[in-house]
Amino acid sequence: DRQVKVAAIRDSDKFKALKGVLEVTDFFGKVDQFWKGSGKRKEDFAIIIKPNFMFMYSTNDRSTYTDPELVEYLIHAIYERGYRNLAVGEARSTYGTFFTNREVKTVAEYIGLKGRNYRVIDLSEDLEAFQYSGKLGRHFVNREWKNADFRVSFAKNKTHVYTYYTLTIKNIYGALPMENKFLEYHHERDIFSTTIEFIKHFPIHFAFIDAYVSADGPFGIFADKDPNKTETLIGSEDMVAADWVGAEKMGLDPMISDYMKQAVEAFGKPQINLVGDRTIYPDWVNVWDVFPPFLFKGIDKYYYFGNLFYSVFSYMDPKFQYKDPSLAKRFLRLLADPITDLFFQKTKKGIFDQDLNRELNQKLHGLFTREVH
Repeated sequence: DRQVKVAAIRDSDKFKALKGVLEVTDFFGKVDQFWKGSGKRKEDFAIIIKPNFMFMYSTNDRSTYTDPELVEYLIHAIYERGYRNLAVGEARSTYGTFFTNREVKTVAEYIGLKGRNYRVIDLSEDLEAFQYSGKLGRHFVNREWKNADFRVSFAKNKTHVYTYYTLTIKNIYGALPMENKFLEYHHERDIFSTTIEFIKHFPIHFAFIDAYVSADGPFGIFADKDPNKTETLIGSEDMVAADWVGAEKMGLDPMISDYMKQAVEAFGKPQINLVGDRTIYPDWVNVWDVFPPFLFKGIDKYYYFGNLFYSVFSYMDPKFQYKDPSLAKRFLRLLADPITDLFFQKTKKGIFDQDLNRELNQKLHGLFTREVH
C-alpha cells in the first residue's frame, strides 16, 4: 500500500508552523522532483497556488479565507529557490453575481495579496473548451491552470453547511471556472463529481490547510463571529491524506463528506504517517446533520428560490456593493439585517441603503398623494 506523510504542526507562530510543514513533508524536494522531470528551465517551471479567498466577505473575519501572509511566505520560499514562473489562481464565485468588485484580482488586492514575485490569475478568464466525463461534460478550463507543471491547493480550515467540512479537495471546486457556481454546479450539475472530474484531468501535486484561525460552527463556510484559534498548519503531497487528517482533527469521520467518498474511489486512500499534533481541535463545533439534506433538496433544487435566499442573506464589506436595483430585494435585505447580524462580523452595524431609502420615500409619497386625491 502507498504510504504518505502528513504534517500537522501546531505553533503560536504561524510562519514557524508552515516552515515546519515544509520541512517535515520535504515540500521543496517534491517540487524539485517534478521540475527535473519536466525538462524545463527552472525559471520556466510553472507553479500555481490555489488559495481559498473568493468566498471572503470581510477583512474583519479572516477565518473564512486563506491567510495572504502565509500564501506569500510560501511563494517567497519557492522564489528563493530559483523558481520564477509563480502564480496565485482563484476563480470567481456566486458572490460576483450579487455584489460589485468581486473580480479575482480586485479581491486579491483587497485582502493583501500584493503580487510581488508572482502573478494573480483569474481562473474564470482565458478559458478553453475541454471534454470531461460525467456531469461536467463539455466544459472549460483556464489555460494556465491546464498547463501548470505543479499545482498547489492551499485551503482554509472551515466547516461547510453542505459538506460538513471544506479542505483541500473542496478548495478545488473553487477553481471551476463559471462565476455563477450556484447555477452551474449546485443546481444544474453537482458539486461533488464535477470537482473530482476536474482534479482527475488537472491533478493537485501538494496540499496545505491553513488552520491557524478557523471557522467552525454550522455556518463556517460563510462567516464566524467567534473563530477558533486552532494555530495549526497541515500539509501533504496527497490531498486525500491531508483532508483525512484535517477532518479527523475536527472530530469527524472523513467519509461523512461525499467529496471524500468520491476522492477515495477515484484516487485511493494511502496509509498515513502523521507527524505532529494528533489532537482534536479544542471547543470545535461541527455542522448539524439536518442542514445538508435540506440544502440539497430544497435550496439547490429550486434555483430561483435558492438564488434569492443567498442574495438576500449575504453580507459584504462596503467595498462590495449590492448590484440588484430591485426595490423588493433591497427591502428584503433590510429586513434580513438583524438575522445577518448574528453570523457576520460587520464593518458597520445595520445597513443604510441610500437608494432604497430614496425609492421607499418616493413610493410612499406617491401612495399617500393618490389616496389624498
